[in-house]
Amino acid sequence: MKMEKLVNTIAIALLLGLVGAAFMVMNYTAESNLVTANVATIQAKNKSKVLQQVGLLTAEVKMLQKDLERVREVLEKGQSSKKD
Repeated sequence: MKMEKLVNTIAIALLLGLVGAAFMVMNYTAESNLVTANVATIQAKNKSKVLQQVGLLTAEVKMLQKDLERVREVLEKGQSSKKD
């Protein structure tokens, strides 16, 4: 009887240990998921800022291209008038 009681007590202690370990793993997983969600949120905000900046830079490059075309036209007119 003593041996059976000892084995049962050890089995119960091991099961409680497993339950405790399971709760620790679930807690860690929940914290990890929360961190992942926060990082995803931050990246999404930064991505939208980056997209806005890219849009502004694209518009600025287009304006610079137009200005460059105007400068070329003026230079070509100046060169052609010097030749004449």
